[in-house]
Amino acid sequence: MATVELEGLTKIYPGGVTAVDDMSLSIEDGEFVVFVGPSGCGKSTALRMIAGLEEISDGVLRIGDVDMTSVHPRERDIAMVFHNYALYPHLTVRKNIAYPLKLAKTSKAEIKERVERTAEVLQLSEFLDRKPSALSGGQRQRVAMGRAIVREPSVFLMDEPLSNLDAKLRVYMRTEISRIQRDLGVTTIYVTHDQVEAMTMGDRVVVLKGGVLQQADKPSELYRYPSNMFVAGFIGSPAMNMFESTVSIGSQAVTVQVGQQTVELPLGVLDRLPALRGYDGARLACGIRPENVHDGATAAGLDQRISGEVILLEELGSEIVAHLEVGVKRIDSSGSALGRADDDGDDYDTGFIGRFSQQSSVRATDRIDVALDVSAMHFFDLDTGEAIRG
Repeated sequence: MATVELEGLTKIYPGGVTAVDDMSLSIEDGEFVVFVGPSGCGKSTALRMIAGLEEISDGVLRIGDVDMTSVHPRERDIAMVFHNYALYPHLTVRKNIAYPLKLAKTSKAEIKERVERTAEVLQLSEFLDRKPSALSGGQRQRVAMGRAIVREPSVFLMDEPLSNLDAKLRVYMRTEISRIQRDLGVTTIYVTHDQVEAMTMGDRVVVLKGGVLQQADKPSELYRYPSNMFVAGFIGSPAMNMFESTVSIGSQAVTVQVGQQTVELPLGVLDRLPALRGYDGARLACGIRPENVHDGATAAGLDQRISGEVILLEELGSEIVAHLEVGVKRIDSSGSALGRADDDGDDYDTGFIGRFSQQSSVRATDRIDVALDVSAMHFFDLDTGEAIRG
């Protein structure tokens, strides 16, 4: 087991394309860290630099306090699990798992003992004499993990290991990988584009965009306190409702514009977000998550309401996802306007989303009162995209 330190890690490809830009991060011994972000954000490139499969253009990589920046991959004491399993089809499960030990000229007795112990951890003991073609996708992925585990490395690297599995199997394998990592206590860096995987598996989640680290934090902190508009919009499903707004600070309350409608926040919000005082009357971005947008007919204890038309309902059994038109100028995580213009030339969009109780009786085309939990609103600077806080 070991710590991993990235200091200004940078990857510039020929032609000047920067895939990872000045990335600095400290990963603790035994920590499970997930790199997440959209396609092309640099997460896999960063992982491959740590593995030694990509040359580091600039910066320093340390594993266990040892500078590994220019060390050959074989000498880094890491093991990598790929999304495509990379198993030898002509070898049995036993021989696939044992392969790296055989290359290391480990004794036959030790190979047998370590393979069988690894198979037991992965619940593969009964499949040791089968070939990969006789296994399910989830079993093959566990074999690929076994080949990494059997080496007893200091660090595990996993590059989208569940991307080839169906939805149900992905859920199962998420729990399995988390259990195995917890039992082994090995420092693990896991790459995925799936935010649900990231939020449910990682001790910490590292959000990347355009090769730049946006925020690294515990999943709950990332969700509750996104550092900028990109993180706020990327983390959470359905995504946070973000729209252009203005805030007015009075002697008794803070008011926020939601399209042509107004809601009130208690003055106490300024104690939590003192920097908001500097935006009195100014344009900013306002965000509220769908779970804080309720059907007014069933919401108790929420007196801040706006009206809207129900455009679409997604009935999921446990809840109803309601798509609403409330007349806001919706913006994306970069601050750009979304949607189309109405007859007066103003931008608007039907993408305001609420998560309603399954008891809700709303129907498409209904015009309803929507209750907002204004205590959960987020605010961002439109120019920088940064969260407005202290």
